[in-house]
Amino acid sequence: MSRQKRVVRKKKQLRRVQRFAKQFHSQERVRFIKALPCEVKKLPSAGVQNAHMKSRGAGGTYKDIVPLGWEVHLDFDAMGEVEFERRWGRSKASIRDRAPHYQRLWEEQA
Repeated sequence: MSRQKRVVRKKKQLRRVQRFAKQFHSQERVRFIKALPCEVKKLPSAGVQNAHMKSRGAGGTYKDIVPLGWEVHLDFDAMGEVEFERRWGRSKASIRDRAPHYQRLWEEQA
């Protein structure tokens, strides 16, 4: 492998690490969120995902994450406001507003 390709590979790897840190903080934080119950269903943590309330492409960071079950997360991303609220009994805004709560929980346990 040429020196130039190794340099490019290292830069890509560094960017990937930096992007993960910005978007998820750490593997420990990902596990912490996954261990919490779903914000909507309040069920135990099986299948809970780290759901960004502000998309990563729009600058969302680990501070914008709420634990959602996979089905709720899928619907949150795919459905409109009215349809989501009708199905889950919660507005998307009420769920987004909970992100600071989970950030505080993380900071308190760290």
